[in-house]
Amino acid sequence: MNHNKTLPAAIVLISTLLIIGGCTATATITDPASDFSFPDITELTATVNEGNLIVVITCTDSLIDEHIAGAVFIDTDQNYTTGYHNNIGSDYVYLYDVIDIVYADPIKSVTLNDDAIDPNTVNVVGNQISITIPLTMLGNDGRDMDIFVATHFKFVKALNFDRAPDFGLLNIINGSVRIPHPGNSLAGGTITDIAEDSASPDITGLDVDVENGVVNIMVTYNQNIEPDNLFYGEDLTGWIFIDADQNLATGFTNTEQAPPTFGIDYRIEYVIGKSIGTDASITKINYESDLTKSGLTQTMGVLLGVPYNDATFKIVANQVFLGIPLGLLGYDDGNMDVVIDSFTVYGLLDGDIDIVPDFGYGALNTSDGSIKPLLSCTDPKVAITDPDGDSSGFGLDGDDITTVDICFAGNTLLVTVAYSSLSLDDKAVTTVVFDTDQDLDNISEYTFVYSIYDGKLGAKIFGDSGGTHTVSDVTHLITMLGNKMYLSIPLEFLGDDDEAMNMHVETALIVDEERTIYDRAPDTGFISIGSLIRDNLKEETLKSETKTEKEPGFEIVLAIAGLLAVIYLLRGNNKQNPR
Repeated sequence: MNHNKTLPAAIVLISTLLIIGGCTATATITDPASDFSFPDITELTATVNEGNLIVVITCTDSLIDEHIAGAVFIDTDQNYTTGYHNNIGSDYVYLYDVIDIVYADPIKSVTLNDDAIDPNTVNVVGNQISITIPLTMLGNDGRDMDIFVATHFKFVKALNFDRAPDFGLLNIINGSVRIPHPGNSLAGGTITDIAEDSASPDITGLDVDVENGVVNIMVTYNQNIEPDNLFYGEDLTGWIFIDADQNLATGFTNTEQAPPTFGIDYRIEYVIGKSIGTDASITKINYESDLTKSGLTQTMGVLLGVPYNDATFKIVANQVFLGIPLGLLGYDDGNMDVVIDSFTVYGLLDGDIDIVPDFGYGALNTSDGSIKPLLSCTDPKVAITDPDGDSSGFGLDGDDITTVDICFAGNTLLVTVAYSSLSLDDKAVTTVVFDTDQDLDNISEYTFVYSIYDGKLGAKIFGDSGGTHTVSDVTHLITMLGNKMYLSIPLEFLGDDDEAMNMHVETALIVDEERTIYDRAPDTGFISIGSLIRDNLKEETLKSETKTEKEPGFEIVLAIAGLLAVIYLLRGNNKQNPR
């Protein structure tokens, strides 16, 4: 990949001056010339003097009669987990926009954390930008803080800019440059995709590596994808799915492969074109949402680029380049699994989506550059067949179970449920019931409930173990493909069970709080799985199970509560999820 120079080469410490008597501190660094078109930073100086932070940005060319913009990012508490925008370090963001006009005073716009302040705190003279910020505005006595600056041309928001230092933060007292969260330096990996396997857009390569606390992503297409080369209505979209912790149990979605293998924690989304413009953002779980705290996964969008953060996004000919600070990925160590989908609006409608790695082949593992495969059975598979057409729902879509396949992939339970028919207008609810302690009372400790509502698939796990009732959004653990539902359930969602359990699957509807079972697999008894895995049903529990159905006990109460809750929550969840 074509990266910026490494930290030692790109940043050269020139001088640090401490004048104790005058309470003055000055730190200066140089920045490589010609690493940005305009304005190109060559030197950055930060001084604390007489109650002010003074920042001077020197550029290669004159700034007179130009329209320039940029920002100063200031970390006053030197804690990279706090900050004004999404807690990625900078407590204050000083944003400026200056239009220099011939024979007239410049037009200036200046904000500090989105609040307008005196525009005369910024001045442009020759090839220098001089910024003076009173320390009283920064809540800091000026003894110690870290900064970096960004400059760009014309627009307040920018995804392509010159940064100084190129990586990390400049300490204004001792002039040192540090990377607060460097993560691992990883060579990552490269995937070469088959050319012409998609009408448009056609990806031919994906490269990912991690260096200096930044995830570098390069996507190569088979054609020039600069905005001027795209027709109106053919705006290109890319979704980069990142399993940052390489843990299926976490995340808000999956890669729609079967079985679900990657719990996607972040989705980088970019668009290129004339109709909706060119921009990029990140979708992640909104942990501050009250609904998230109650068991429904809510997501939020985070804009990329100045003034929000120092993430970059640019398009050059047939390639897309993204630089994502690890702070935007939850301060991850850089080891992650990556998949990309790319499509146009028309392509999404007709199903023409290019996926890298190709669908069903897994994800790029940045730890070693390998392709991590999808989960597969590590134990013998238990398979049962249910009679076709025996649903009391008269064969309504999604109510007639035909087969259930179960196996373990390490500490993950894989369940595949097939139906006689299944589509996105399905209104039935399916419940997978787990009796993890296998007591003779046949009371279930956990139920996995899933449904399609208004064309959106959603799922919840309800549990009651040790007197504690829990509910978790597990939509990322299920994929619909054809007439089958694929479930990947980490055992931690089932109380870290020892893998021995009884289970069955049933379809139902709830109308006016009345629960009507349409189909059950097996029709009687249970599927027994785990350390004594076998194909036959556990017939000796049939009598007690039949009694439970005639005299509703805790299992039915839990199922009814779960089904009512999941329908309510799915309605809210599907309003939030774009896909």
